[in-house]
Formats: sequence, C-alpha cells, structure tokens
Amino acid sequence: MKSVYRSQPYRVVTHGLTYFCQRLASMFQSDGWEVLDRSGHTPRQLAELVRDLARCDLAYTWGGRISMGKFLWAARALGKKKVVMLWSGSDVLFAQQELAAGIRFPLVGEMVHWAVSPWVAEEVRALGLPCEYVQASFVNVVAQPKALPKKFSVLVFVRSVSKTKLYGWDRILEVAETLPHIEFSLCGLPDGESLAVPANMKVHKWMHDLTPLLQQTTVVYRPVRHDGLSFTVLEALSHGRHVLYSYPLAGCVQVTSTTMAVKELERLHACHEAGTLPLNEAGRSCIAQEYAPEKVRSELLRRWEQIILS
Repeated sequence: MKSVYRSQPYRVVTHGLTYFCQRLASMFQSDGWEVLDRSGHTPRQLAELVRDLARCDLAYTWGGRISMGKFLWAARALGKKKVVMLWSGSDVLFAQQELAAGIRFPLVGEMVHWAVSPWVAEEVRALGLPCEYVQASFVNVVAQPKALPKKFSVLVFVRSVSKTKLYGWDRILEVAETLPHIEFSLCGLPDGESLAVPANMKVHKWMHDLTPLLQQTTVVYRPVRHDGLSFTVLEALSHGRHVLYSYPLAGCVQVTSTTMAVKELERLHACHEAGTLPLNEAGRSCIAQEYAPEKVRSELLRRWEQIILS
C-alpha cells in the first residue's frame, strides 16, 4: 500500500496484551509509520515504554479499563491526549466488577474507546463510555486451504481449567457425550493442566500455530459465555472450516444452546458422510473482505491519522 502520510513517520506506542501488540507492530513495516510494541514488563522494557510514550503521536492499548492503571497514568503525566483504548473481551467483565464496586476514573471517559466486535462495543457503552466498533482484528488469508479431512472432526478450545465456565466446557461435554460417533479434539490447555474427557475426545496442548490442527478439523465449535472476537474462529474461517459460535458472525452458524449445536453437527456430519460437504466458502469470503491484514492496516492508519490531526 502506498503511503499518503507525512514524510516524517507518525509514532504509535502500543501496550496491553503482548501477543496482539506484537502482531500489530509486525503488520506495519512499510507505511511511513513507526508502530512500536511496548507491552513488556522488564525494567528495560518499561524504560523504553516511558521514553517512546513521551515522544509518540498516539498511545494505543489493546485492552480496556475504567480505572487508570500505570500506563494511562504515565500517558497523562507526559501530556498525551491522543489515547485509544481497544476493548477486547474479558476486560469488559473486569470493568463491570470494578463499576459494581464503585471504582471509576472520569479521566478514562476523555479517551477514545473502540471495541473488537459490535457486542463488546454495546457492553462498553453500558458502562457509560462512548464506544465504537472498529475492525481491528486480522488474520492471514489462506489462498489455497486444504480440503476438509476424510474423517469428520470437531475442534473445541479451552485456554485454562480456571476458565472452563467462560469457555463453555459444560456445553462442550454435553454435546460430545450426545454424539459419541463424532470425534472431538480439545486444544488450548497449558502444560500442567488437564480435564477429564469422554472417549470420543482427543486432547492437544496449547499451540502457537493452529494450522496443523485446523487442517485436520471439519468444524470448530466455540460455545463461549463471553468473548470479544475469537482469533481461533477467524483462523478457522480462513481455512474454510465450518464454525459454530455463540455470537452472530458472518460465515459462522450462531448456536445459543447445546440442542442447536447437536442438530447442526448432525446435519454437517450427514453431509460429510454423503460426500456433499464443501469448504466454508462464505467464511473464507468474509475473511478476505473484512479481516485481511491489508484492509485492517489501511483502516487503522486512516483512523489513527484522523485522531492525531484532530
């Protein structure tokens, strides 16, 4: 993409969830901008954060809050008024708890609030903050995805034993036990954690790159009780896999109960057995049109520049 910005690059400092800040910074390499990942917490990294925060044009946090926190206090102390806060999911739950406890800083309301999905934006507005849904999530477009595997399989994800309720583990178990003839795969648990699983479920540990597992998957089932916008879902769609999701998202089938999930999995399984189940082309089209890095990068640059110049 040809840059249309000033010859001296704008400088954006990102902070918050390390995985996403790293991905974001790596996406901006040739746009006439300097986007810095400053999400680390070592003494040296914190010194770099303060240094770059002092001279940045925009501070961007991947993660929202209604209390200030060290980063936001530092930004204010350094006179930074261009601060964008991207709400991403669980941060809303923490904010709801703080609000119920009477914790709140009016200064947070002076910042720009974005959300990774329409439903998160609605939840943030319910906290009393102005918030806009901005497409900030991105995944690579898989140009030539592998065909669906010969054996029908369903991939489920649980990141931690302590968060089984959030990820809908009880729903996953109910569906898997109702469909003993269908193979399920569980991934996401870190080393040292485990869950008791039914006989038709394989267990895979957390993987940095889900590509090998997605290539062996027919359907991703994500019955979460709360979510921002799942990168696992977006990656599955990019690979042309079918997705059952708690939320309404283009290319996915929204399922709000285990009964709906069982019915849809039985339908997909029947199509697979009959040899009539194709790749999820609607999902692939959605990724190419809305979540490709080039599109997201262009829109972020446009919006960031508007804020910087406002």
